Amino acid sequence: MTINFDAALNVLYHRQISSREQLLKEMLRVKMTFMALEENPNILSDQEKLFQLMKKTTEDDLGFFPADRADFIDIFEALKDIDLIDFALEIYQNDRMGMIISPAYLNQYISERIKKLNPKKILITEAEKHLSGLREMIELVPGIAVTLTTQYKPMYILLQLAFGKIENVRIRFESIYTGCLAGEKYDYIYSLPAFGHRPDEPGKEFLTRDSDGMAMENMLEHLDEKGTLDIIVPAKITFAGMGYEKLRAYITGNYCVESIHILPEGTFRPSTAIKTYLFSISTEKKTKIEIGTFEIGKKAFEIKDEQFISTKEFLSHEDWRIELLLAEDDENIQRFKSSNLKKAKLKDIAEVFRGKSILKKDTSLGNISVLNISNIENGEIDYRGMDTINEEERKVKRYELSAGDVVLSCRGTAIKSAVFKARDQIIIASANLIVIRPKEKVKGEFIKIFLESPVGLAIIKSFQRGTTIMNINHADIMEMEIPLVSINKQQEMIEQYNRELNAYKETVKKAEARWSNIKDTIYNELT
Repeated sequence: MTINFDAALNVLYHRQISSREQLLKEMLRVKMTFMALEENPNILSDQEKLFQLMKKTTEDDLGFFPADRADFIDIFEALKDIDLIDFALEIYQNDRMGMIISPAYLNQYISERIKKLNPKKILITEAEKHLSGLREMIELVPGIAVTLTTQYKPMYILLQLAFGKIENVRIRFESIYTGCLAGEKYDYIYSLPAFGHRPDEPGKEFLTRDSDGMAMENMLEHLDEKGTLDIIVPAKITFAGMGYEKLRAYITGNYCVESIHILPEGTFRPSTAIKTYLFSISTEKKTKIEIGTFEIGKKAFEIKDEQFISTKEFLSHEDWRIELLLAEDDENIQRFKSSNLKKAKLKDIAEVFRGKSILKKDTSLGNISVLNISNIENGEIDYRGMDTINEEERKVKRYELSAGDVVLSCRGTAIKSAVFKARDQIIIASANLIVIRPKEKVKGEFIKIFLESPVGLAIIKSFQRGTTIMNINHADIMEMEIPLVSINKQQEMIEQYNRELNAYKETVKKAEARWSNIKDTIYNELT
């Protein structure tokens, strides 16, 4: 922050104007008044006329000014020379619960995309999210029609003030989660939709119910005959069910995926830490698809693990989990996927559910034990020292663990799994665990062995919705395929696994004892 910026904020704070929305509104009020002065420059020296001009100019759009004339004059003087976009970026850049602000390095990449594609008509949706590079994007295309959208009135006013006088720029007050921009087509669309929201009244039928899927479908319909959509979406787009499989089919049937890149961890922090992808989708057919991971270089994005796969190969996969294609163990994964070994989705051979949400403050001496991630080590459950809660059994019955259940961590920083063994106490799973309860075709120990295998771990990671902190949805795990062999074969594998595991433990135990004895002998010689 500059000294002027600090001083300006203090002027506002002193008058109990402190929320981001209030701060932006008063900045807009000052800029709207300042713009109105162009037609009445002499008013600037008359405080009462300036105050009345403000009321006439701004109160229909921004509501009544929340203080008196002297306050407005002080606020006006503090804000009139501060850049509107810089002010908005400063107050929203650390917004943990509200608007996402796209980082400058991402906007720089999009500017390079625009330069490369050289479109004739551009759409940038929810343009307030790209303020850190929006000027540069617009300056790149002085003679090309650019449409900016926003669904928030203050942001519409901001965009009008910042870009409304630029001849080739048009600003639309519309939502991208409903029917919008009727009849409009664009050569290039850039969109960063809201993640995982459920709009109340979309006004039309969409294949999915979440905002990100709705925006993707909506924007594709606005592509021209030779158009490209660059859109940032959460990881679930690549593998989730609940309409997303229909959206993927719709895209592959009517458009062509040009590239998929995983964005760097923390790209949109602190607003969100979920895993995100940049998709490029074209109306023109492509023979190959680029996949890879973006990382932040010294000056701009750099592509890591870049690969090109044929469109035919890409379309042969049920979903778009590029992690499986980029994985170090890709050869084993592809061998698993292409093998003749019979496979089944977990949802068809097991009941899958998430544990109960329990806050730390709710734990107490009680009759119900709670299994958490911390109770799982080296593929086994430590039944000692579990948290307990005091609750009626009937209220937690649906979360009670049964012998043979497989528990899988869905939060935290490490993937852990174990098989629950019968106990003489009621134990439930916490919400940090997914419970996989096998049916008659499969044994829990067999599922656990596959989950901890290199292929199993790679597949689990491909369902990851978070970045550093793991976030796996039980509905996604239900779609996971595992090999299905006869019960006798499963039992044979389980027995061999346990036999060798016990031999390993015994060997380690003896080695540790020997090492301890040798150390003691040596240490004793020193005294």
